[in-house]
Amino acid sequence: MGGVIGVVAIVLAAAFSAVLWLISARFAPRFEGRERVVMNWGINGRPNSYASPRTALSVTPALGTVVLLLIGALVIFMTPDDEQLTALVMIVLTGVVLAMIHAGHLWFAARADTR
Repeated sequence: MGGVIGVVAIVLAAAFSAVLWLISARFAPRFEGRERVVMNWGINGRPNSYASPRTALSVTPALGTVVLLLIGALVIFMTPDDEQLTALVMIVLTGVVLAMIHAGHLWFAARADTR
């Protein structure tokens, strides 16, 4: 059973990684021609950190891929056999949260004034 769970863990991690990259691809046209994209907003709601469009579109998917693969490796190598199915849920939950955060950030950044 461990081999099947391992394959499922890696497939789930890869699938959610692909979702993160697809979200970036979907928003990429909105950032064409911009020198900078808002990366962070202060408590007053004003942008206080900027990055290049390339960085804004790639940081979360790259970090998300690493995190998801790490969780997959933990499911395969560190989780007891009787808890591996439950641990797979963590990949799904983490992937959904990362996708929501990334899409939300890009949605707000696309609408932000970059002057």
